[in-house]
Amino acid sequence: MKRLLLLFFLFFSFFTYAQNYYRIKVDITVKKRYADGKFTLNKGTIYYDNVTGKLVSDIWFPEKETYVMMDNMVYVIKDGKLINMSQNPSPPETTIFALVLKNSIQYYGLENSGYQLAGVEEDKGLVISTWLPPDQLKNVVGKILIANKDGLITGIIFYNTEGKIVSKKFFEAYKNIRGIMFPTRMVQFFYDEQGNETIQKTEFKNIVIDEQGNDEYYNFPVTDYLNR
Repeated sequence: MKRLLLLFFLFFSFFTYAQNYYRIKVDITVKKRYADGKFTLNKGTIYYDNVTGKLVSDIWFPEKETYVMMDNMVYVIKDGKLINMSQNPSPPETTIFALVLKNSIQYYGLENSGYQLAGVEEDKGLVISTWLPPDQLKNVVGKILIANKDGLITGIIFYNTEGKIVSKKFFEAYKNIRGIMFPTRMVQFFYDEQGNETIQKTEFKNIVIDEQGNDEYYNFPVTDYLNR
């Protein structure tokens, strides 16, 4: 049975087809509860462009700020000025927005990341696949489990090298947008070294594929701020 599931997994991955979309706009609401009981709420709009490779978060609540992810950097713009820049361990092409456009969300892009598929099994209607990191990362990160149902990712669990869970993501309430299945809710759980849990709930609304206009966001002029 496991062998048949594995063959089906590989076959379906190879022949999955998607329209060649290149940009996406999504309104987001992010609620976060920290281990100490504190809450935060943020609202804004995400703009991602596959061509420019930029992901722009235009946050308007609780205050107006713009975050620009480009390559391995994050730039923070406020009141027309660059107030911070830092390295980003997760480039834009690894975000849910890029993965959806590239039709790689089903396995969270792992099939093209260097991770190796180690096994597939079925559990209560879910197809659960286990992925192992490439040799050069085995001392840094652990395995990843992905749950799929009806060809859609429903959850992903990240482990550290000691086999402990460091984070979990669950994808809910998918909606068909121009042939793209996009989850309208995402719930994430993060765990620190002491096992304390932080919960983040994200709602996605007003999803627009290949929007015409708003080029000032899709190709945000970061260099203009760097030169000021």
